[in-house]
Amino acid sequence: MPEDQKSLFRFERIACPVCGSDRSRVVGQRGGAAHHDGIGVQTSIVRCLQCTHLYPDPMPYPARDLDDLYTDTDAYFVNHNVEEKKRSGDALLREFETRLGGRGRFLDIGCGRGELLWAARASGWEYEGVDASSTYLAWGREHLGVEGRHGTVEDMRFPDAHFDAVTMGGVMEHLYDPAGTLAEVRRILRPGGLLWFDAPNESGLYARVGNLYMKLQGRDWCVNLAPTFPPYHVQGFTPASLLTLLARVGFEVISMQVEGEVCPATGTPSLRKRVEFEFSRLVNSIGRRFGSGIYMAALVRRLI
Repeated sequence: MPEDQKSLFRFERIACPVCGSDRSRVVGQRGGAAHHDGIGVQTSIVRCLQCTHLYPDPMPYPARDLDDLYTDTDAYFVNHNVEEKKRSGDALLREFETRLGGRGRFLDIGCGRGELLWAARASGWEYEGVDASSTYLAWGREHLGVEGRHGTVEDMRFPDAHFDAVTMGGVMEHLYDPAGTLAEVRRILRPGGLLWFDAPNESGLYARVGNLYMKLQGRDWCVNLAPTFPPYHVQGFTPASLLTLLARVGFEVISMQVEGEVCPATGTPSLRKRVEFEFSRLVNSIGRRFGSGIYMAALVRRLI
């Protein structure tokens, strides 16, 4: 990362964002000298000894605004297919309708390019979208004709119990205060309202084998998170830490699946990266058979 990119962050020591414990151990280094392409700022990734959550300590907070980080729509969504996301959004909204007994008010937090907003409009839902990137919102406005609000869900100050269903696709791992954001989501969901979200599984077989691979090479690196380079993942959930957080905030788990696929490597192409990618896919396919895949998806309900 160029020297001026380092100014994008301010680093602060923190306790576990999920349970508040200050007992942790270092898992490895990530970014800068601890990255094959040298991108990002080197950061220590730690594991909470109480709830198993992973996070960077110190935490690299944006020095100015989140909009400074999420600026390249095509690069960030390179592995995302617009039509496929429209279809999956439509299927998710149909599940909401079945469970809720009809349509209602829908909110997509981290709406990105707006595929779920498009699906909600097509399905007849009353909908809102929120995203921290003005660039992503502009893409959705131009290409899909949908309009989201710029900022965080906390910025919006929606009324209490306003929404029937909320989604947070690929958002949880980006939150600097996941407990605070989920508490806000609970406030704006009606009692019995539904929240769907997904997040990487940082205790999956892929992560465990990847970290062992680093150690066998004599490196103190890890494969968890990406605090100072795209995609800017700063929270490392495990099934245990995720359940801890949901119980703390006041959500009941309806279903949770652990599956998902490994995305192709980014950065400078190389033979080593191609070999590592194919090996990662094999490891993750084994993990999925035993409920230890790379991604988690959860459907939860706000408790009364």
